[in-house]
Amino acid sequence: MLQASCALASADAHCIVLRTINPPQGWLIQYFLLAFVWGSSFAYTEAGLSITSPIGITATRHIIGSLALAALLLMLGQLPKLRNLPSQLLRRLFVLAMLLNVIPGSLFAFAQNHVSTVIAAIINSATPIMTLVMIAIVFRQEKLIPRQIIGLFTGLIGALIALGVGFGDLGENDPIGVAAVVLAISCYGFAIPYARNKVTPLGHPPMTMAHVQVLLAALVLAILFAIEVGFFGVSAFTTPSSPWILGQVLILGLGTGIAYVWHFQVLERAGSAIASSITYPTLVVSLVIGWIMLSEPFSWNMPLGALVIALGSVITQRIRVVRRRRRSPSSQSPQPGEGGPQFESLEH
Repeated sequence: MLQASCALASADAHCIVLRTINPPQGWLIQYFLLAFVWGSSFAYTEAGLSITSPIGITATRHIIGSLALAALLLMLGQLPKLRNLPSQLLRRLFVLAMLLNVIPGSLFAFAQNHVSTVIAAIINSATPIMTLVMIAIVFRQEKLIPRQIIGLFTGLIGALIALGVGFGDLGENDPIGVAAVVLAISCYGFAIPYARNKVTPLGHPPMTMAHVQVLLAALVLAILFAIEVGFFGVSAFTTPSSPWILGQVLILGLGTGIAYVWHFQVLERAGSAIASSITYPTLVVSLVIGWIMLSEPFSWNMPLGALVIALGSVITQRIRVVRRRRRSPSSQSPQPGEGGPQFESLEH
């Protein structure tokens, strides 16, 4: 009787974990949880940079994240299934890990040594615009129409306002830091539609895909960090000035792991456009944390520029929203054997 009760309690615990991390349907809750986790990550990364290098903090957060997801998969009895994953999925997740984790993660950490977290977050909010550019130019899923071109230029103007750009300069911002963030969101712009078109249609559980993606990123980053320390004389870690810094790094790592489970869910259930727009509420979270908690410089042009960027992205994506509403109910549901929608946000 006692053993049966324990087994039942264990099953209930597993059910609670599964429903919390991997709910069976919906995407709105995951959307805002992602915004909170990624919005606060700028501040936690800033704390981590006080004890290690940009590659060091990026590697550390992904190692912690992969271990956290491995523990969850073990608890749910799904860890042994990783041995049977198809090579096609592993190859595509490796590409995704490079474009969504390794390269942009390192670039953002590097940039935060040169620009404020507020500026980094504001530029990051242009990710939906960069996603549209990549879809039109690289994936060639659609041609840019006048409305979208207007939206792109509106977003560009917003970015220039936020940066305080004058004639011939980048305001008070280090050009190297700005360039690093722009390159990072270019990776995001490619990776988000790539994941929607090449990874999620394979039909594997979001938690499994998130763990493999974060694990592959952790392995690559650990190797890069070892090379940096061993061959370039960079100090691995320094003594933190406060135990809270280690706590922030731990929170950053845990969030890194869980966040990608939610990211895959939003991609599967809402499409690329909505997934890329997570940067809007992310911006709000990072602005509040950067201004209030980190006491970073804050001027009128920052929220104004962020608002113009958001307006530009709304303009570029509005045509899809209108077309989505015009689609018949039968066209929104995939026929048996079709494998569901691909590039859902671009078919409207």
